[in-house]
Amino acid sequence: MKLYYFYALLTAPGIVVHELSHALFCVLGGVKIHKINLFRFQKVAGYVVHDEPRGFISSWLISFGPLIVNSYLAMFLFVQVRPIYNLWDLLFMYLGVVIALQAIPSNGDANSLLMMANRNFWKNPLVILLYPFVLILYILNLLKRLYLDWAYVIFLIYIAQNYFINYVKLL
Repeated sequence: MKLYYFYALLTAPGIVVHELSHALFCVLGGVKIHKINLFRFQKVAGYVVHDEPRGFISSWLISFGPLIVNSYLAMFLFVQVRPIYNLWDLLFMYLGVVIALQAIPSNGDANSLLMMANRNFWKNPLVILLYPFVLILYILNLLKRLYLDWAYVIFLIYIAQNYFINYVKLL
C-alpha cells in the first residue's frame, strides 16, 4: 500500500497536467466546468466534471486533450535535457517522463466520448468519425495496463531529441 502512495506522489505532476488539459479544452470549447479535482489518493486520481459539449469536435478535443498537451509538454521538457546532465536536466527528464506517462486518456474519457457519439449519432451523422477514436482510446488503455505507456515515453524522448531539438535550434 505504501508503494501505491509513493507511485501516486511520484506521478502527481502528470496527473495534474492531464486534468488541466481536459479543463483547458473545456474552456476553449465554451463547456461549463462544475468541478475539478487535480489529484487525490484514489483509483481515479483526478477528474473534471463538465457539461456535455455541444459539438463532436469539442468533445473529441476534451477527451484527447491530455494526449495532445501532455505529449507536447513532455517533448518540450525532453528537448531541455542536454548530454551533460545536471540537476535541471534530471528535473526536466523526471517531469517529462511523468507527464508523458499520463498522456494517454483514461477509459472514462473513452466512455464519455462514446456516450456523446451515441447520443448525437442521429443529429449529426459525421459523429460516426468518432467511433474509431473511441476504439483507439480503449486500445491505448489496454496497452497502458501492459506497461506499454513506457514505450510511448521512449518514443517521445526519441522524437524530442532527434527531431524537435533541431526545430528549436532554428528558432
